[in-house]
Amino acid sequence: MAREAKKNWTVEQRYRRLEDISHTQITEMMEKRSLDNGYPNYHIAPAFGLLNDPNGLCYFNSEHHIFYQWTPVGPVHGMKYWYHLSTKDFIHFTDHGAAIHPDQDYDSHGVYSGGAIVENDKALLFFTGNKRDENWKRIPTQCYATMNTAGEIEKKGIIIENSDYTEHFRDPKVWKQGDDYYMVVGAQTQDLKGAMVLYHSQDLSKWEHKGPIKTTHNDFGYMWECPDFFELDGQAVMLFSPQGVTMSNPYDLKNIFSVTYLVCDRLNLSSMELEGEQSIRQPDYGFDFYAPQTYVDDKGRRILYAWVGLPEIDTPSVKHEWAGMLSLPRELRIENGFMVQKALEELEALRGEAIEFTGTLQQPSNSFYLTLDIDIVEFSIELGNSVGDKIEFKVTEDEFTLDRSQMSEIYAEEFGLTRKAPRLSLTQQIEVYVDQSVIEIFINDGKHTMTSRFFIDDLSYLKVSTSLKPTYYPMKSLSVFNMK
Repeated sequence: MAREAKKNWTVEQRYRRLEDISHTQITEMMEKRSLDNGYPNYHIAPAFGLLNDPNGLCYFNSEHHIFYQWTPVGPVHGMKYWYHLSTKDFIHFTDHGAAIHPDQDYDSHGVYSGGAIVENDKALLFFTGNKRDENWKRIPTQCYATMNTAGEIEKKGIIIENSDYTEHFRDPKVWKQGDDYYMVVGAQTQDLKGAMVLYHSQDLSKWEHKGPIKTTHNDFGYMWECPDFFELDGQAVMLFSPQGVTMSNPYDLKNIFSVTYLVCDRLNLSSMELEGEQSIRQPDYGFDFYAPQTYVDDKGRRILYAWVGLPEIDTPSVKHEWAGMLSLPRELRIENGFMVQKALEELEALRGEAIEFTGTLQQPSNSFYLTLDIDIVEFSIELGNSVGDKIEFKVTEDEFTLDRSQMSEIYAEEFGLTRKAPRLSLTQQIEVYVDQSVIEIFINDGKHTMTSRFFIDDLSYLKVSTSLKPTYYPMKSLSVFNMK
């Protein structure tokens, strides 16, 4: 049903601008969204329309700034804006509204994804300008804007035009090393291979094209989206979202599009090769995790947000006029070649009173946190209702399985209804975050996660099939102050 609804949108409808949407239409969309029991309490989600990639993440002017891709016309991919939130504590947020608009010739068909760096008293916001010509051919350019301490944003225009790659050339991520600036861009080469392309500048205006970073995975799909490159715990990490890749093992790259990373010792800027490159890994084994982006805060933490969703898949939320949300913010570290993820400690302030139970907990909150330490071979966690609808997380000696084949609303069946992940050790801590219609499971002590949407009407029980006593905490909602 959701996928059929998407077919009814014309190009003209999808590319309407925010000013073309009437107050009545916006009110109707917000009213429909307010009736959705699946709308999250402690995850960032749009008031209406579609949210996808996190953008422009940075710590600036004593606040964390979170932008995301937003299509205001409805729960469909179309005219993209950057939407802006900020927070000091990840509990109380300020909603600044639409921040970067598609109002120039070079971004006439959308302000696409990118990252940010902080320079003195300004945040520099890098993005891809998306333009279409009369034949609907995409003309992408890399651009940037500045944001001052008053929150005022000024576009600076195009800094890189595309002459070396196909029209799939987007998502700039910039960092500074000494006095030099480096940028990676997701690209498709002329022979239709995915690549992470490096540029170098000394003044932000003139950029030298260094070419694709060389890895042992240069024939790995037809496009690499949302690239990120950073150093963490003495090693270098390439994080990206490849398209058009499959693997024969039962675990990796089973979604329509997935996320991967490489850990290495360093990037040799002369040869453009990764030195000490390790095997490619997948950070998340759930149904809905894409386009992650990271930044460093004032405490030196490397923090990740991702889009809980995937391109080309609609969820049942679309009938309520919204789609997409951001993952919980996760602190990263490198451990034995793994990018270990841990929900930020600030989120502990959202926890209510702890409850220990054995077996089944009746009438749990629809938003909760569950933790248990395990050293047994098999068990399962089940969320369900009185008519038999459920989602189940099953654990064996060798693997984890997330099964959503018996939900109240089934969708995206063509992509499978179960996901599996390898179990790396018998003894470990499992952490589960549930928020209305999203579940984030931290497994293998954070070396992997399983992030997914799920849809259970009238959730009535939480069952853990083990004699161990898990600890359950109901979770409070985020507090959002609207600046508009």
